[in-house]
Amino acid sequence: MGQIIRLYEEHTNEKQLREVVKALEAGAVIIYPTDTLYALGCSLNSIKAINRIKEIKRKDTDDLSLVCPDLSKVSDYARIDNRIFKILKRNTPGAFTFILPASNNIPNKFLERKRTVGIRIPRNRIPVAITEMLGAPLVSTSLTFSSLDEEDTINPELIWEEYKNTVDILVDGGYASLHPSTVVDLSEGTVEIIRQGEAVLEEA
Repeated sequence: MGQIIRLYEEHTNEKQLREVVKALEAGAVIIYPTDTLYALGCSLNSIKAINRIKEIKRKDTDDLSLVCPDLSKVSDYARIDNRIFKILKRNTPGAFTFILPASNNIPNKFLERKRTVGIRIPRNRIPVAITEMLGAPLVSTSLTFSSLDEEDTINPELIWEEYKNTVDILVDGGYASLHPSTVVDLSEGTVEIIRQGEAVLEEA
């Protein structure tokens, strides 16, 4: 049985934040708020936790992405040229997932022979604070539900009822948005909108 830890964007309790980070360092799988929907996450440094996420999602693991605290960390995990950098700078932080060419710093267990990586820099301060204290990106993927209607998936208490025997911690940051992130593929040198979500891309 896991636990719920309540965090606030404006005044994040450092003791509770540290509790989340310690759990991630020990290989925990968490549910946490983004600037769109709640997501499933773990530390990139924990191969065991990455495998747990893949088991939870079963075959649906193509949407694994990395949550970084800011733009300065992206080049550690993705190859970006000047044009990509300008697009990222104009649109982050925000409700986007950018598909970029992966760097060699990402564990093969994460990539599974893929050459690209999804990168998110959310506007929500909770995942930003977690990744800053953790010193590593969060591996992130969308939640799937078997017992909730779409309008209930924004409620952390109802999410917990479905996942309390599956994950270690639910970080309760309040109600989520019903709209997903906008997915933008920049991996081939062009701009391709894979999914139009809440945010509208501004090209550099």
